[in-house]
Amino acid sequence: MEWNRYVQGDAFELMPWIPGGSVDLILTDPPYGIDYQSNRRVVKEKLPKFNGDKDLEWLSVFVDESYRVLADNRHFYCFCRWDTYPIFKAAVEKRFQVKNALVWIKNNHGSGDLAGAYAPQYEMVIFASKGRRRLNGKRHPDILKYGTVSSQARKHPVQKPLKLLKFLIEKSTKRGEIVLDPFAGVGSTALAAREAGRRYLAFEIEERFYREGQGRLAGRDT
Repeated sequence: MEWNRYVQGDAFELMPWIPGGSVDLILTDPPYGIDYQSNRRVVKEKLPKFNGDKDLEWLSVFVDESYRVLADNRHFYCFCRWDTYPIFKAAVEKRFQVKNALVWIKNNHGSGDLAGAYAPQYEMVIFASKGRRRLNGKRHPDILKYGTVSSQARKHPVQKPLKLLKFLIEKSTKRGEIVLDPFAGVGSTALAAREAGRRYLAFEIEERFYREGQGRLAGRDT
């Protein structure tokens, strides 16, 4: 397997090619709130709710493959919303030991129901472990405060800030280790891994996002 690669393709077709136990960290932001079908992904700016087992089928496959490719005593991070957290946690803890629910506090809020609900200003991150590995550096609280990507710089509707991704990578890996993002969007995890001196492998199925990510990794945009 070649590392430091950002590949256009379906994660469910590409992950089986990864040797078992060869990855040191999985850090990803799956398409929560939508059905995922092989060779087809419908990305919507406003993501609908899950609708039962049809959504859970791909999630279970993803978790099983993640467990297979991750080396022993390594970490797994998965972004999700508050309303999908119970579904994701239930799937993840079938294979991994869920250690924390991290909360990413943003510097601004989303829209949603403007009059009938509080403005959403956080996302959750499932932090899980395959075996046990110490986190690097000083102990950090489970609250992560990082600004969002500005509207001018945003290339993907749920793009994560590089500083946040780099922080998680540096807490859970050593230099030269391998970071996998099966749902890579515009390549932010790959960029953060490279900045942190780690190797990476990233997959993205949508051509328009893949092209943006290629440009970012080539240095044409950050």
